[in-house]
Amino acid sequence: MRDTTSMLNRRQFVIGTGAAVTGGAVTSSTGIAAAEDSECWDRSGADGADPNARDDRATVIAHRGFAGAYPENTVGAFELATQGGTDDAANRRRADWVELDVYPTLEGDIAVFHDTELDDLTDIEGAVYETPAETVFEAEVLESGQTVPSLDEAMDAIPAETGVNIDLKEGSPDVQFGRVEDPATEREEWEWLETVVEIATDYENELLFSTFWEGALATLTEIAPDVPVAYLLSASIEEGIAVTDEYDVDAINPPLDMICRTPFFDDGAYESIDLIAEAHDRDLPVNVWTINTWYEAERLLEAGVDGLILDYSEIVRWGALERY
Repeated sequence: MRDTTSMLNRRQFVIGTGAAVTGGAVTSSTGIAAAEDSECWDRSGADGADPNARDDRATVIAHRGFAGAYPENTVGAFELATQGGTDDAANRRRADWVELDVYPTLEGDIAVFHDTELDDLTDIEGAVYETPAETVFEAEVLESGQTVPSLDEAMDAIPAETGVNIDLKEGSPDVQFGRVEDPATEREEWEWLETVVEIATDYENELLFSTFWEGALATLTEIAPDVPVAYLLSASIEEGIAVTDEYDVDAINPPLDMICRTPFFDDGAYESIDLIAEAHDRDLPVNVWTINTWYEAERLLEAGVDGLILDYSEIVRWGALERY
């Protein structure tokens, strides 16, 4: 049975970075270990064991409240995602953590929603941040009878023992995705994050704030330096690690095709860098998105990931039943 303690225990909020990677890798001028050839290197020891591999099961993180099973980012989804057992082999596996997304409304109220535009998922048109709060919170999600919740409503629905990963989306068309030459120039556009932090930290849940936007990361670490943050990797492993080191983040959240030594690694898109090894050498957990099959889950567990961001909780059951 897995230990359900915090996925952030690896870090334990201790400031500092780990030792350099050794054994089959060379360190570049950026301090990142690079492969000696075009493939991720073999980090196994003399006994063939992989030092990254886990002995326990990973943290189960409900992507938008298990978006494949329930209407995403709704109160109903969060309530259902947090019911059940804490063992992967349970007939109904509850989430250890819930991942949700936030935007400001036109007035600065905080809405829980994933897309910039409301029209693909609701019966309302317009960008969330350009739409009045009353209209946003009346929008029905996927004809489910559930409406877009406020962050307060979402937090009320999630039990205190369940962690909450708050994914910070853009609150303006005037911010740049990914890295920014000078994040300070966007500071005013991210003022709404103060409201997000104020609301979320009023609850007892363990928190992790994650984002693709460096401007959000820079603002958050300025206004709330004690809250745990994660960078969401997208275009480059090396760039992601550079941001990780610059902001001394508390977790790394990459897509599954960035994880080498798995069938999903896209060596045509990414550098041959062992991201799990890099993260673990920095005492950081790796939470991978978005996992949709038992096969993906099991191969990622073998590779050593710490958290699985899932659309369905049931996909962890097969491997757990085989194991136990």
